[in-house]
Amino acid sequence: MEKQSFEELMEDLEIIELKRGKIFEGKVLEIDNDGLWVALEGCPGDVFVTQDELSKSKETYKIEDLITVKILKVNDAEGLHLASEKKAMWEKIFNEIKEGENYKAIFKERVKNGYTVLIEGTVKAFLPGSLSLLRVYDEMPSEEVGVKVIAKNGKNIIVSRKDYVEEKLDDFFNIYKMGMLVEGIIEDVKDFGAFVRLSEYVTAFLPRNEVSWNNKVDLKEFLKKGKKIKAIITNIDQENKKINLSMKLLKNDPWETVEEKYPVGSIVKGVVTKIFPFGFTVEIEEGVEGLVHESQIFWGRRGRIENVVKVGDIVSVKVLEIDKNKRKMNLSYKLALGDPWENIEEKYSEGTIVEGVVEKILENGAIIKVKEGLTGFLHVSELSWNFIDNVNNYLKEGNTVMVKILSIDKDNRKMRLSVRKSTENPWKKVIKEIKPGDIVKGKITRFVDRGAIVLVDDHNVEAYLPSSKASFDSKNVRDIFEIGEEVKVKVLEVNLENENKRGNMVVSIINLNNFEGKEAEEILRDLE
Repeated sequence: MEKQSFEELMEDLEIIELKRGKIFEGKVLEIDNDGLWVALEGCPGDVFVTQDELSKSKETYKIEDLITVKILKVNDAEGLHLASEKKAMWEKIFNEIKEGENYKAIFKERVKNGYTVLIEGTVKAFLPGSLSLLRVYDEMPSEEVGVKVIAKNGKNIIVSRKDYVEEKLDDFFNIYKMGMLVEGIIEDVKDFGAFVRLSEYVTAFLPRNEVSWNNKVDLKEFLKKGKKIKAIITNIDQENKKINLSMKLLKNDPWETVEEKYPVGSIVKGVVTKIFPFGFTVEIEEGVEGLVHESQIFWGRRGRIENVVKVGDIVSVKVLEIDKNKRKMNLSYKLALGDPWENIEEKYSEGTIVEGVVEKILENGAIIKVKEGLTGFLHVSELSWNFIDNVNNYLKEGNTVMVKILSIDKDNRKMRLSVRKSTENPWKKVIKEIKPGDIVKGKITRFVDRGAIVLVDDHNVEAYLPSSKASFDSKNVRDIFEIGEEVKVKVLEVNLENENKRGNMVVSIINLNNFEGKEAEEILRDLE
């Protein structure tokens, strides 16, 4: 082994000598209430680092953690050597800082003509207000910002946030070109478009008419703040640092191939988007929308469009006409359904009982919709086996009823219907079960000129109670009874001329204990 020279021995001693201002690496040896004990690498002895001289809270350190410290005080007599991690970091970072380089910094405080910032959270620097990109009344950013060192003189450092951002903008605009695909995050949505953040310093504009081929799309529903999107750059203004985007260019213009995809005469499906007084619109695909005019909705009498379709419904329509240049399409709802009268004999026949919906009330009856485009007429005489004097008291528009088809006139597109004949004639049962002289119960349902109508219990037929047979004391039945009042009556006469017609029944209260058949004949004669 070669012997070291005196100079080499002195160099080794110098390396391990503990002096104020020297920087060492060491491992955390012990953690106490006031700070850390650190065992230095390559140097005998330990140093103490108080909490104030640590770069973070002492609770975040662990035994054996490696940290860099600067010697602050050497006290061989007491054996207590003090060191600082903060100052070691400051010196390291300060020595690495170069003019023209970019660094991260945090705002410390507002001072005259600008701000104090800490480069890498450690080295103090001055940021002039004119280079801060902040207005006088703006709050200081709480997060880290990028800055460029524009001057370093001794320990004085001046930085610029403006220069840093301009450099980043130049870098961005030198890389990105028109037609490029970019990814960004929606920052804000307005009626006229949206603002999209492409990078920390670049925000682009997405015009409303570039969001979708469907220009009627609800922007605030389609684009949500914070949503990540992809788009094509359509315009770059490098001088003014502006960028325009398009999302719809990610897809081909659907109107370019609309004639091939949806030829005239074809049946297609779409979603009802809007309803107007004159029709409704259907979206066939994104950006392709057509109009169904009211003349192409109903086969028969025009009704309320809202009763046929609602916004959001999926419907089938027939393509009638396409104007690719004007981006217009005419559609037919009724032709897609088919004319219900065309093959009516295959689905309906006279005598069939079907379900229908009351579409319109008339003075002499009602229009009943059997299915879309197929309606029939229900005369008031066919409403009930009882007498009906007011259709509105019996039916309401929108009611569901069972009807019997009495006749079908395909050539004139007419159909006669009956509610009463959809059920068996109750008078057939009455004529078998009730005879003159029988006592029955019922309820007063209405008054007529010379008496009252009684609905007979358990048979659902109406009997006539003349005023003269209601009481010995009065000739006006209205003075004796009220609508809905229950009564017990004696049957004077009951007959059924034809099982397809209504029967007749005359009843009496005064004859409960004294029935006279001749009186019934006289009463019936008066009714003729």
